Amino acid sequence: MKNDIDSILESMFRGGRLHFKSSLPQDSQKEKKDPRPAPKPAEGAGPLSQAAVNAQQAQQALDAVESVGDSLAGSLQESLERLTREAKADMADLERHLQADGIDTQAVVRNSGAPVDMDMAFQVARQEAGALVLGQEEFLDSLLIAYKRPFVAGSQEGAPLCRAAVLGPHGTGRHSALRCVTASLGRQGVLKSPKTALLDLSRYAAPGSEKLFIQDFYAAVKSGASALLLEHWERCHTSVLSMVGDLFRQGSIPLPSRYAEQKGMLVEIGTALVPGAVSTLSAAGKYLFLLTDQPASKLADAFGAPFLAALDDQCQTKPFTRESLEEIARRELTSLQERCQKQLQMKLSFGEAEVGALADRFTPDQGAYALKEGADRLYRALSEEKLHKALGPVEGRLFAEGDALRAEYTQAGLTVQVGEKDASGAREAAVAAVKEELSQIVGLQPVKDYILSLEDNFKIQQLRRERGLKADSPSMHMIFTGNPGTGKTTVARIVSRYLKAIGVLQGGQLVEVTRADLVGQYVGHTAPLTQKAIQSALGGVLFIDEAYSLYRGKDDSFGLEAIDTLVKGMEDHRSDLIVILAGYSREMEEFLQANSGLKSRFPNIIEFPDYTAQELWEITKSIVRGKGYRLAPSCEAPLTAYYEEQQRSGDSRTNGNGRMARNKVEEAVIACSRRNVRAPEEQRDLELLLPEDFGV
Repeated sequence: MKNDIDSILESMFRGGRLHFKSSLPQDSQKEKKDPRPAPKPAEGAGPLSQAAVNAQQAQQALDAVESVGDSLAGSLQESLERLTREAKADMADLERHLQADGIDTQAVVRNSGAPVDMDMAFQVARQEAGALVLGQEEFLDSLLIAYKRPFVAGSQEGAPLCRAAVLGPHGTGRHSALRCVTASLGRQGVLKSPKTALLDLSRYAAPGSEKLFIQDFYAAVKSGASALLLEHWERCHTSVLSMVGDLFRQGSIPLPSRYAEQKGMLVEIGTALVPGAVSTLSAAGKYLFLLTDQPASKLADAFGAPFLAALDDQCQTKPFTRESLEEIARRELTSLQERCQKQLQMKLSFGEAEVGALADRFTPDQGAYALKEGADRLYRALSEEKLHKALGPVEGRLFAEGDALRAEYTQAGLTVQVGEKDASGAREAAVAAVKEELSQIVGLQPVKDYILSLEDNFKIQQLRRERGLKADSPSMHMIFTGNPGTGKTTVARIVSRYLKAIGVLQGGQLVEVTRADLVGQYVGHTAPLTQKAIQSALGGVLFIDEAYSLYRGKDDSFGLEAIDTLVKGMEDHRSDLIVILAGYSREMEEFLQANSGLKSRFPNIIEFPDYTAQELWEITKSIVRGKGYRLAPSCEAPLTAYYEEQQRSGDSRTNGNGRMARNKVEEAVIACSRRNVRAPEEQRDLELLLPEDFGV
């Protein structure tokens, strides 16, 4: 049985509209409303007359309420209709934005879209990829099978669509093929999105990088990309490597701690009670590709046999044939020709000789990218020609000159040749400048010979790599031992610039630290300090002066922690960090025993000998010139004798070698000033240093 509430609601919302009606009988409601005020009862009227008047007044009040209710109901109904129209407009605008971002709103509830002809869509994707990536027909066929697999074999709910390893050397079109196929299938509606997301695992090489990897993987999943590409697994930290293994084996990453999604971000929440906590990150509905130039056996060694068993496909590129390289070169030159015509108003022609010359640029290390880079360098040279000479429309041709690709055009009867800009000239100039600086250092010939030999080894390894041979760059971590003032810090600074000039290092910066910069003041403080120093030196040289101070015995737990962290960092960053330790010979030998893996990581122990008396005299002359003074010829004999006596009978560790020479010059400058102040004006020589100024 309906209650009173049901009756009231039915009366208020009849016909889908809001109504306010009187509860009086229908006959009373239908009576014509009289807007005139109710008449007052006559004097002496009885109670019945008074009741009639009261009833009439009550009816007028109800009529007024009903009128207001009708007006309010109409206003509310109009507001509801307006809100509905606005909501529909907002949804339409949202759909337009999603479509602009490449998301198929009609297919978002499914793993894929529903093209009219699925086979035709994959054929189109294959043709587009084949036009972009040349000479890799078998690879492209296997890649299309991987993309088609979930549509034929199906995929489990909550699992990736496909898990595949993409193998092959650098520069063989792996990235381009993956992006092209994904974009084509996404554009045709087969996939939800034409986007791919690339995760470079080398970014997560430091300890504790798993949190950064989790954030980046979450962002990649939420980006709407249909395909996730992971590369450089061999350079990531072991904790991240384990997560990658779980991702391909299980389709998800178990999180090491509690996270929650907040404002579009994944936030670590610890023990807090937050709704929507996340325990795993899933790659459901995504294609997973692991790119590597390593063979499949290396994957088994790193991830285990279950990893390979979990892969749905293995797609591998092959080395280019000569025909495919020439086709790539022809395509790059055609693209260069079109760019010059459109952007520079230069009409250039080329022939088969130029195609062959550009194809010769291919190296196993750079791959087909070397051909593109060669064409790009020539375009940059031509654009500079256009900027500086304000050229109008011109015609010319491309031609090969040895290993270089050049262009030639004629203007005002003059023939002008333009060559591609090569960075080798600037690199050779930088190497020459560093070598000149090294040659200016007095003595230390064995040290100089060793440093210069680094370039020879690097060039040979680079040549082997270009020819497809196995290249293994040896460890360049060094230990400089010797007494104070023998030039260890000066040489370390030169080494950092030299290694950058020859191409070993990317940054070339020298980060100088001591024990105070690496060892913390409380438990748990040392490792982060040492890791911070390592991170700041990546791409350059980390120079630790008086390194033996890190080890003060077995009871120095803080120092031992710094050493252990340093050894781990050297192992994690073998390719982009060089560590140079400096200190006294005897103390450094003891220091190397602090960690069993320390000495083996420093195969290059270089002894800096004490300077001879004649070398100290040369150092003295250099310091004096640098200060803007000159030496009297009579200074040589007494100073040389003084240095010889000090080096023979004194303690070199106390005398300081080069520091001794610097101190003597400082002493002479002060004595020279004192002497000139007391001398008459006409006898003053403010630049000349005499033997008596040196006190010898």
